Amino acid sequence: SRSELLPTDGPVKIRNDNNNATLQEDQMANALERDLNHYLTSTATEYYPDTDRMLLMLGFGGTAFKKIYYCPLRNRPVSETVDADDLIVSNDATDLSNARRVTHRITMRPSIVKRMQILGVYRDVDLGTPGMRRLDPLQREERDQQGISAESTNPLDRDREIYECYCELDIKGFEHKHKGKVSGLEIPYRVTVDVSSKEILSIVRNYSEDTEDLPVAKRNFVKYTFVPGLGFYDIGLLHILGNTTNAITAAWRELLDAGMYSNFPGFLMADTGARQNTNIFRVPPGGGALIKTGGMPISQAVMPLPYQPPSQALMQLVSDMAQTGARIGGTSEMQVGEGRADAPVGTTIAMIEQATKVMNAVHKRLHAAQAEEFRLLCDCFRENPESFWQRNSKPTMQWDQQMFLKALDDYDLTPQADPNTASHGQRIMKITALKQLQQANPSMYDPIAIDVAALQAIGWSNPSQFMAPPNAQASPPPELLQAQAKMKNDEMTAQARMMEAQARAAEIQAKIQSGALAPKQENPEMGQAALNAAQADLINAQTKRSEIGVRHQERMVEDQNRDLDRQSRERVAMLQLARDLVMHPEQAKAVEPLSKPSERKFSEGERE
Repeated sequence: SRSELLPTDGPVKIRNDNNNATLQEDQMANALERDLNHYLTSTATEYYPDTDRMLLMLGFGGTAFKKIYYCPLRNRPVSETVDADDLIVSNDATDLSNARRVTHRITMRPSIVKRMQILGVYRDVDLGTPGMRRLDPLQREERDQQGISAESTNPLDRDREIYECYCELDIKGFEHKHKGKVSGLEIPYRVTVDVSSKEILSIVRNYSEDTEDLPVAKRNFVKYTFVPGLGFYDIGLLHILGNTTNAITAAWRELLDAGMYSNFPGFLMADTGARQNTNIFRVPPGGGALIKTGGMPISQAVMPLPYQPPSQALMQLVSDMAQTGARIGGTSEMQVGEGRADAPVGTTIAMIEQATKVMNAVHKRLHAAQAEEFRLLCDCFRENPESFWQRNSKPTMQWDQQMFLKALDDYDLTPQADPNTASHGQRIMKITALKQLQQANPSMYDPIAIDVAALQAIGWSNPSQFMAPPNAQASPPPELLQAQAKMKNDEMTAQARMMEAQARAAEIQAKIQSGALAPKQENPEMGQAALNAAQADLINAQTKRSEIGVRHQERMVEDQNRDLDRQSRERVAMLQLARDLVMHPEQAKAVEPLSKPSERKFSEGERE
C-alpha cells in the first residue's frame, strides 16, 4: 500500500470529467497537480515519513487517524498522524461525523505551549509545573516492554498534557440565533484544556459562519481502516492473527527445547560417583573427560534423563496452525513463477485472486480515506491560500488567490493510487490482458493508446519520449529495410555487370566485323560468357528478393498461428477455472490435470 499511496512523484492527481476542456483549463489542472505534489513532497517534508509510519501501525492495530489543520507555528496546512490511543471517541459512534465528542490528547513540550501563547493561539495564563501523567496498566506495560520510563522525575523534563475537545456547546453570550431569535442550539466548538492546571487555553468556533445557517462541524480528522470491527475502533493483524502467532511461537519454543535436550541431555549421577570437583563435563571432539564412579561401571553411575526428540505430532500441529494463519491472513502460498512450469493457468489466476482479496478490500478503504484527507487539505488551503505557493520557489504557474480558489473549485483531487488495483503486479496483468485483446482484434483498439497506458503502468511518466515520429510509425521494421537495401544493392550490381558485359561483347563483335580483329586472336565467346554470367547474377538477385518476401510472409503467418494457439489455450484454461469454481474441491482437484495447457517446447525465435 505504501508504494501505491505514496508514489515518488507525489500522491495527488487531478480528476477532470469535462471532456471538452480547453487547453488553458488543462494547463491549470496540470499546474495544480504538480504544485500540490511539490507541496506534499518538498514543502511538507513530514508527510511521507509520517504517513509511512501510519500505514505500518494501521496493519498492526487496524485503526489510524490523520489530523488536517492549519499549524500557526509552521504557518501552513499540516496533515499528521494521530495515534489511536490519543483519539478518545465513544465506541458507540459509527464514524467521526456522528460522534458526540472527539477528544485529541496531545503531549506538548512546555516551550511549544509558550510559543502558542506568544502567538495568541492560547491564553497567556500561568499553567504551573506539569504534573505526572496518569497511565493505565496497559500503557505502563507497553512502556515497560519498550524500555521507556513511565514519567520523568524532574518536573522540568515533563511534557504538558493537552486535551483538545471537539464538542457542541451553548455558551452564554454567544448563543446561536435563528431568524433573529435565540434558538438554544448547541453549536460546534474546539475547546483546549491543560490537564495539570485545569486551565482553558482556548475556545474556538469549529464551523464556517459565512455559509451555514444551522452550523455543521468542520471535519478535522480522517479515519483509516484496515478491517472494520464491531465498534468504532477496527481490527488489524494483531487481532486477526494474534492467538495463532502466540500458539505457533510457543510450539516452536517447545520444539527447539526438545531438540536441544535430545541432543544435549542432562543426566543423573550416583552419589558414589559425585566426589569430584564438578559435575559439568565438556567433552571436546575426539577427547575425553574423567569421571569418578567409585568402582562402579560408568553405565551404572551415570544415567541420561529420558528426553524425547521433537514430537512429529507437535510438528504437524504447528504446520496446520501456520496454514490456518496463512488462510486467515489472506495469504496464498503457491509457486506461480518459474518454479512451477506445469501449473495450470486457470488455477494460477484463481490463487492470485484469492491472495489479493483482502489486500484489494483494504486498499479500497485506504483510497477512500486518502481522498477525504485531500479534500480536507483543500479546505485548509481555501482558508489560507498564500501558504500554497509562498515556499515554492519555482511554481508551475504564478498563482494568485482568485486563480487558486477557482482551480480548487473546478477540479477534484484524488489519490494517484488505483482504487481497483492494489499492487503493481495486478496492474501489469491488466495491461497484458488489454494488449492481448488488441493483438487478437487489431481493428477494434488503438495500439498507441494501449502502449501509452502500458508505459504509464510500468512507471514512465512521459511515454511520448519513446514513441517514434508519426511519419516513421508506418515504416517497415529496420531488419526488413536492411534486407531490402542489400537486395537492391545486389540487383544494381548485377545490372551494372550485365551492361558492362553487353558493351564488351558489342565492342568485340564490331572489331571482328571490321576486320580489325581476327577471330583466332580473341575468342568472341568470352564476351557472351560474361553477358550470360551477369544475367545469371541478376536472376539470382531477383530470386533472393522473392525468397526474402516469402520468408517475411511465412513469419507473419507463424506469428498469427502462435497467437491463435495461445488464445485457444487461455480459453481452455478459463473454462477449466470456471468449472473448478463450481465443482466440489476434491472433484476439481481430480480433474485439474486433464486440462493442463499444452507443454509444447518452442524454439528461441518463437519465444521471442
